[in-house]
Amino acid sequence: MSWIIVDVVFYCISLITVGALAGRISQSTQEVNTFVTPLNISTIQTTQNLNQSTCIEDECNPRLLSDLEVHSYELEYIYNNINDTTVQGRVTIDFTLKQPINQLIYHAKRMLQLDEPVLYEDGIHRLVTMGKYPPHNYISLRLLSENSSFTPNRYSLKQKFIVSLIDGNVGFYQTLFNDGNGTIRKLLASKFQPTDARKAFPCFDEPQFKAVFKIAILHPEDTIAIANFPNIEETIENGLRRTVFADTFRMSTYLAAWAVLPNTYGQLVSNEDEPKVTVWARREPTDNGHTALALEIALNSVSFFTDYFNTSEAVTPKIDLLAVPDFASGAMENWGLVSFREDRVMFNEKIASIVQKQQLGETMAHEIAHFWFGNYVTCKWWDNLWLNEAMATWLSYKPFSVYYPNWNMELQALTEEVIPVMWDDAKPSSHPVVVRNVTSAADITSLFNSITYSKGASILRMLEKIVGSNTFRDGLRDYLKTNAFDIGDPTIFYNKLFKNISGEKFMKNWLEELNYPILNVDLNVNNNGTYITFNQSRFIISNVLDSSNLNSNYRWMINIQCVLGGNYSDSDITNLGEDTIDFILETEQETQFLSGKFYTWIKCNRDFQGFFVTNYLSNLSTYSSWQHFSFVLEAEPTFFSDEDKVNLLQDSFLLAYKGLIDYIEPLRIVSSLMNTTSKQSVIWCTFQWHWDILTELVEHLPNTWTKFKDFAIKQILSSGTTVDDILEINSTDDHNTKLLKGLQFSSLCRMGYKDVIERASTLFKSIPVEYFNGSNVDVNIGPDFLSVVYVCHLKNNDNETDWNMMYNYYKTAVAPQEQTRALVAISSTKNKDRLNRLLNEGLESGPKKIKRQDFFAMMAYMSRHPIGREVAWTFYKNNFQKLINIFTLENRRLGTVINSITRSFQNESYLEEMNQLFSLYPNAGAGTSARKQAIDQVNMNIEWVRSREQSLLDALETLSRQ
Repeated sequence: MSWIIVDVVFYCISLITVGALAGRISQSTQEVNTFVTPLNISTIQTTQNLNQSTCIEDECNPRLLSDLEVHSYELEYIYNNINDTTVQGRVTIDFTLKQPINQLIYHAKRMLQLDEPVLYEDGIHRLVTMGKYPPHNYISLRLLSENSSFTPNRYSLKQKFIVSLIDGNVGFYQTLFNDGNGTIRKLLASKFQPTDARKAFPCFDEPQFKAVFKIAILHPEDTIAIANFPNIEETIENGLRRTVFADTFRMSTYLAAWAVLPNTYGQLVSNEDEPKVTVWARREPTDNGHTALALEIALNSVSFFTDYFNTSEAVTPKIDLLAVPDFASGAMENWGLVSFREDRVMFNEKIASIVQKQQLGETMAHEIAHFWFGNYVTCKWWDNLWLNEAMATWLSYKPFSVYYPNWNMELQALTEEVIPVMWDDAKPSSHPVVVRNVTSAADITSLFNSITYSKGASILRMLEKIVGSNTFRDGLRDYLKTNAFDIGDPTIFYNKLFKNISGEKFMKNWLEELNYPILNVDLNVNNNGTYITFNQSRFIISNVLDSSNLNSNYRWMINIQCVLGGNYSDSDITNLGEDTIDFILETEQETQFLSGKFYTWIKCNRDFQGFFVTNYLSNLSTYSSWQHFSFVLEAEPTFFSDEDKVNLLQDSFLLAYKGLIDYIEPLRIVSSLMNTTSKQSVIWCTFQWHWDILTELVEHLPNTWTKFKDFAIKQILSSGTTVDDILEINSTDDHNTKLLKGLQFSSLCRMGYKDVIERASTLFKSIPVEYFNGSNVDVNIGPDFLSVVYVCHLKNNDNETDWNMMYNYYKTAVAPQEQTRALVAISSTKNKDRLNRLLNEGLESGPKKIKRQDFFAMMAYMSRHPIGREVAWTFYKNNFQKLINIFTLENRRLGTVINSITRSFQNESYLEEMNQLFSLYPNAGAGTSARKQAIDQVNMNIEWVRSREQSLLDALETLSRQ
């Protein structure tokens, strides 16, 4: 990590020369009230530096060991001038120590200056020495008196510090932006989760140490300061505005937040006063009404969750929603001051797509849900992070069923959460949702991944489907009531949900084991009836992956719900039976018998409720079990729910990838769905998701590529659909139709369909140049097609003028969605020089450069096509140390970008290059898991080309002849 200069501990010990004080000085004579003067203890101390090569006692533990309760943080910052790149601060921490300790340890990180602390015990000054142990970000205090320990009592610790505003975009930092008039302005923001509050002020930076925050900021008169709670006082002092804020709720350090904005920053304020909600964003989009949707969804989310949880205690007196021009995460749920990337707050319906609208809405609901889960009740340690993030993820879909039902968001949770994470979790390099013994900052950061968010949400979705919506909701209400403003134990929640089994046992069974099961369902018939044998085992997506270290005897508690159909006696496959099967499988195998019933097929995991993959085995006819589903889909298009149809696609593609069934099976399912003119966007999205996985491999395999593209194009243009039909903008198009058309147009471009490539270039050239220079002119292109028009044109036309125009547009566009589109487009060029220019300029800082928040996304965009992949990989290898220096090893986007770059590598030479790089830089920081996943993926790719490409090619050739 870049903040570890050397692996040596430097101690600065204060030697007290006034022995008559006996180590105790009255607080009344030592209290420092004037912030701008140094702490007045220099006359009674000298300092001496001692080099300590190892940690001492409790410093060696990465977790704070002190048994204490933090009561409050009193924080004050001085920001003298908008040109300053540092701020001065001071903190007073009031806490009660419950057990005696030899060392008082707390956190501070990357401070430009950290003064000696002043410590009071019950109002009496105690003289201490201060040491630092940078590997754990520790500040360690010891009493000066020999052999003394800190006794249980009430303490107050005071300390001054100076922090840099230009040390990345976490902690307390500055970001520059264009205000729309060509003027570059500055905004100060904060982003602390999970372990960067210590970068902004000395603190006990672990989530269980909740405290009240008392915040004051001195700032230039032409700026505005905001924080978690409302301001209660503003005065002018020495040419600076002093803003004092109300005391907060008790909260964890990572939820503290404040910002300093130019007084020209835009505001949109709700009409309601309880709470008053204010959206802060750049003035131009605010004045044009582009923050109205964010405000609307925020108000609806507050109303929904207040009713859903049956308490408003979690709602702060006011809520500020702050759009930050450069923000490390998509958003951050700071209590009362929620911070966002701009595209999660600003929405211009003329140019922003339906997908972007949903992203804004889901993010807003997610952060508001955190007010209850994460803020009001908090995890004790990061190993239970999943409950905060997974619950907010799953709950974020719920307000839309009330306020925006035609968005169909809970159905889309399948393609947003379940399907992608089942791919991630089907590898030995995955990890359980609950990860024990997580201690380092890098390890904690690495937990903010798809397993924590999406698998956790998928399990909660499964849980709710099993116990029922009302039982699930009531359990959450009891959990919150029991743990209000405190630390929560989720077992309280689990155990109230089930009647016949242990809720804790059921949830731990799913949360504490990586991967998920494959359920093999074997259906047989004899003269007595139908026998169904259920057998479970661990599912690993590829046989090449080493799973020898995994427990082969592990058994999941699988809630099995199945429907049966067909009639064996007359071979009527489409006969839909009335029997269902519903039980929990806890053992490896179990057989169910239906007397006097003679079925030919069975479909399990009804409505895709469970987090497992199902394979169907039967020798009752010449048709495969999967072929039976194709027949039913075409004969009875409405029998299976949309969730079931998604489930059939998901399972068949996963099984075909592994080699358990031939690729003809999922392709038949796709064809059957398209033959019935299915218009549900989630079904198409499922197909496209799996097709994209294969595209990244097949694009490099010329023998298969042409037939692969032809199959996809045929499905999209089935039933006489034309490109004109897709591009036509109808006032009657509903939410689902807009999503579907956008997916289809994007897929046709990705498959290189000539008509779409030509149409995209024609549409691009029809856009007035003034539009890219900031003029408010109409483009006359549907917002759901704009991204594809930009990308398809720049990818297939080596026009330097168009590329430069789009690069400049990325830098100057006011709409954040347009900035993202422009970035994807310029990253899609096949010109290596331009791609390298982007990468090199991306490491430079400034308002006219690639934003830090966008850099790794840009590398991922490049890696989606062959030329860009080579450029990104070469740059990553050659500049890895520079990337570490700029972003640090704790940056999770630096850690995970390796997956994006290498996910389509398909030969041994790439694997050797990866291993060489990892050997050269063995410390992966937050990317430790990502490196394992990347190696797994490349091995999978090599094996797939060797063993599965031919199956896909055979299936494509068979279907092309039909």
